[in-house]
Amino acid sequence: MVKQPMVARQVRTPAKLWDDAKAAAEQNDETISDVIRRALIQYVKENQS
Repeated sequence: MVKQPMVARQVRTPAKLWDDAKAAAEQNDETISDVIRRALIQYVKENQS
């Protein structure tokens, strides 16, 4: 698979949500970036017209 160029973005989220998501990602041997990318891909699929 060809790697796509990445950009850095900032998101605002409650601290507890971030901490819980980060801990869950680590338990699954993932990064929070992996989790966010997967969620964004799913959101786009569900909301494209």
